[in-house]
Amino acid sequence: MKVSIEDMAALERQNYVAMQPMVAVTPGVELILRDDVIITSSQVFPTPDANHACLLRATRETAPALIAGVVEHFTSRELPPTVFVSPACAPEELPAFLEAQGFVRQKEREAWMVLEKAEDLVRSTPSARVEVHSIDKSEAMTFAGVFLKAFGMPEEYATPLAEVMSPSIGLPGMFHYVATFDGEPLGVCTLICHKDLAIVGSAGVIANRRGLKVLSGLTTTVYNDAFAWGCTRALLQTTAGAPFERFLRIAGFKTYFTRTCYTLA
Repeated sequence: MKVSIEDMAALERQNYVAMQPMVAVTPGVELILRDDVIITSSQVFPTPDANHACLLRATRETAPALIAGVVEHFTSRELPPTVFVSPACAPEELPAFLEAQGFVRQKEREAWMVLEKAEDLVRSTPSARVEVHSIDKSEAMTFAGVFLKAFGMPEEYATPLAEVMSPSIGLPGMFHYVATFDGEPLGVCTLICHKDLAIVGSAGVIANRRGLKVLSGLTTTVYNDAFAWGCTRALLQTTAGAPFERFLRIAGFKTYFTRTCYTLA
């Protein structure tokens, strides 16, 4: 589908603007919103999702200095410099400028997918054995444990992850969900409601327990809550070309654009 560059830029920016209340209460997390770049960084989790620059909008003359500033931001915090390049970035030669400064393009791309209208969501019948609920702070460790297993991350991150996410649990318009199958926690996701946009993240199901309609249960609950909150469209990011992208297409999402990751070698 055809999406204008300015619509892409507006969507990308809104995603980060929506994070501001969460960032304000989360220790060790920093979010910088400028007209020429957005930077997010975390001292707790040195992963590209938590530490990157994006929406770089420069000229051919100013791009090298902007990239150098991004590198300085991360290296001064002993974090790996990472840049996500979307079609809304400028100039067109930005990838070449990044490579000239030692950045390496990664193979995986990030798909930004949008459900344009609530009625576009294709719902599957949830299993009666799947229950989904929005957690309180007492369940932060449960959420963290399922999240780490779902994404193949070390279990020793559970305690710091729970500590980092706890302050944001219960913020207006922000929800953390756990899905259980016969009472066993197997899936998680988060929801941020910002103006008309429902931003869904951290959606995952433990690998060896997929195929039990846990994800369908999450989808149904999350989007019912989002549209009850007043959102009219939804955004979700996933790996381009992955099975989950196909699931989202079947559910009614459309790919607005993809972002390419560059990391400093």
